[in-house]
Amino acid sequence: MLKKIISVVLCIITVLSISVPAFAAVPSSEIISETWCVMDAKTGQILIGGNENAKREPASITKILTCAMALERLDPKASYTFSKEAASYDYASTHLAFTEGETCTIEDLLYGAMVESANDCAMGLADAAAGSQLAFVRLMNEKLAELGCTGSHFSNVTGMPEMNHYSTARDMAVITKYALSVPGFMTYFSAWEWTIPETNKNAARTFGTHHAMIVGSEYNKTFGYDYATGGKLGWTEEALHTAVTTADNGEMELICVVMKSKHKNAKYKDSTLLLDYCFDNFKTVEIPVSVKKSELSVYEGEELYGKMTVYPMASVNILLTDDLSASDVSVKTNIPESCLLSEVSSVALEISIDKTSANMSTGKFSVSPEYHIVKESSVVSSDAELGNEGSTFKWWVFILIPLGVFGTLVVIVLIIRAYNIRKYKKLRRHQHYRRLGHDK
Repeated sequence: MLKKIISVVLCIITVLSISVPAFAAVPSSEIISETWCVMDAKTGQILIGGNENAKREPASITKILTCAMALERLDPKASYTFSKEAASYDYASTHLAFTEGETCTIEDLLYGAMVESANDCAMGLADAAAGSQLAFVRLMNEKLAELGCTGSHFSNVTGMPEMNHYSTARDMAVITKYALSVPGFMTYFSAWEWTIPETNKNAARTFGTHHAMIVGSEYNKTFGYDYATGGKLGWTEEALHTAVTTADNGEMELICVVMKSKHKNAKYKDSTLLLDYCFDNFKTVEIPVSVKKSELSVYEGEELYGKMTVYPMASVNILLTDDLSASDVSVKTNIPESCLLSEVSSVALEISIDKTSANMSTGKFSVSPEYHIVKESSVVSSDAELGNEGSTFKWWVFILIPLGVFGTLVVIVLIIRAYNIRKYKKLRRHQHYRRLGHDK
């Protein structure tokens, strides 16, 4: 009897141990890279991270921002001829041997910078887009500020070691999220191979990706990752290995960043481990958003541009592990009474995950919902001046209108008078002919 009781108890314990979900802790102890994070590519939510705000040298993942900004400003089919500055790159670094006066397409430069990580291609893009590397770097740092990348500052377009050239894993994820929003960027970010046709100074050049994960397990059985959709690698002696990888399993789109990996394979092992963890442990949770319609004044400089009516979305989807639920999340609006025209896109919702978790990153982050913004032309400064300086009041209208009415009446009177005179003359003629008939 005792043996039977013990057997039953053991069975119950076994069943309970199977039915109770086991929470997988963030695999921090297994990560080799010094800094890392995984971001939801749709919302910008950091799912997991380790030292993600620590400043490190990014190396060639810098070129993600270089290519995205160049693509916004240039036509990929346009031609470009290398200037002396653009052709003055470090020949000891990765390059495609472009020389001064050599002509190719912008498309060739984009593939060269993304796939081969060629520094001369990045220099050419900067020169074509802004006239010089210095001018383009200034634009890059303006974009970093616009994106809220407070832990980053770039000094060049290539990622070569230089004073004040640094970023963070979080900022690189933010930069990549922005880059993915640029039309056409994914074409170059996901490419495996490209051939630059023969130019006026060089024979045709063919090159392939160095990122082993994006070709999938069929072509790289060791490090190929079947969910990978694109990526960029970097390496210098100072930065060590850096990598950005995007992945999509059909339910989640993720951005994984690892920086300062100590050997070339560590970046792949770490990225695979982090992406697998997020795909396996996160679920999409719909959070209701109780935000009423809002109206704000929009200014262009100091001048009123118009009124914007904002209709926020009814809910937002975020990713949570099984130990958290929608009740652990709160939503606040960040809709000001007024803003600059350039700041309209910063109108956002602040998502707060109020409960801490050992399985994911918690805290606050902002989400830009699908607002419907309508410009009310009746209050746009160009259409409705404020009645002071530069007024559009037309005083002469009040003179022309009465004159027009008076002139019309005069014409009508003259027509009636002419008709009556003609009618009177005709009547007199008839009377005259009748009298002549009576006289006979």
